[in-house]
Amino acid sequence: MSTQQKTNLAAIIKNPKNQVTVENRPIPTPGPDELLIRNHAIAANPADWKIQAWTVYVTEYPNVLGSDVSGIIEAVGSSVTKFSVGDRVTGFAAVFYNQNIDHGAWQTYTLLREVATTNIPDTLSYEEASTFPMAYATVATAFYLLLDIPRTIGKVEPTNEALFVWGGASAVGAAAIQLANTLGYKVFTTASPKHHEYLQSLGAFATFDYHDAEVVSRVVRSVKVSAANLTLGLDAITEGDTFILSADILSATAGGAGKLALTLDWPETHAKPNDVEVLKTVAIRLGMDSQDVGAWFFNEFLKDALEKKYLVASPPIEIVDGGVAAAQKVFDQLKAGVSGKKLVVQVK
Repeated sequence: MSTQQKTNLAAIIKNPKNQVTVENRPIPTPGPDELLIRNHAIAANPADWKIQAWTVYVTEYPNVLGSDVSGIIEAVGSSVTKFSVGDRVTGFAAVFYNQNIDHGAWQTYTLLREVATTNIPDTLSYEEASTFPMAYATVATAFYLLLDIPRTIGKVEPTNEALFVWGGASAVGAAAIQLANTLGYKVFTTASPKHHEYLQSLGAFATFDYHDAEVVSRVVRSVKVSAANLTLGLDAITEGDTFILSADILSATAGGAGKLALTLDWPETHAKPNDVEVLKTVAIRLGMDSQDVGAWFFNEFLKDALEKKYLVASPPIEIVDGGVAAAQKVFDQLKAGVSGKKLVVQVK
């Protein structure tokens, strides 16, 4: 009887701004606090094409991009205590940790760090599970490290506290809506009208058309009518004038106590507001300087949320055929613009 040899097909970027080259590379060996995952699904993020095109974050080449994977653990490092071979997991696989090609998502086998890995229940598909890590790491960093929202596990009873999200239909925006709703916050968010009903199903309290020239005044009016206490915000887009409009809303509602988390830097070409504290959320902090929060979020909170289904995969998934070899096609599709859906490939 013959056994099929394991191979690690990878989407490699050999030099800055190069197109993807698909070829086999060695299967990595996990370090003490790492897990070797045989990937079953990879979810794409806008960061994938931006890193390729702009040469940001990744500084060493050749490398493999990608942050979101799900699959089965094939090996564990000597210091790993919370996971075992055979576990179904999802995790944040960013190469940003150490520029190590073994940590990139776009390959058949990926190394995950224990602090950024979550067990997934049998009721959750690999495709659905792959959509959680980066979006929720970005939001968790914003909520717990920047906006000082208290950490709790389980669904909290609704309160009068509120949070504003610009770009609710994006992966980060949808994650923010769900997590804030779980934490008892009323969520006010912007999106195209075609997404409003869906975002309300995720827990948005009020939705607004971001194309509307009066969007700032409409949000502010809605906050006042509902008597909500809106001091916190997350701009999940941070492009064009979204950061200015988000800050304007908090300027009008927070009484000088506003805090706004951005997914990119506030542009140097614009003066920061005097009455709103502007902060940048960086997902990899949960695996670097704030590993205690990362371990709590991935190993405990997210595991509980997926088991009890108070967080669901969002936005809706679109499967792209081709597996790892479809990486460049997916990057190009993201660059051209994707709205209200998450691109995922299956790894056969």
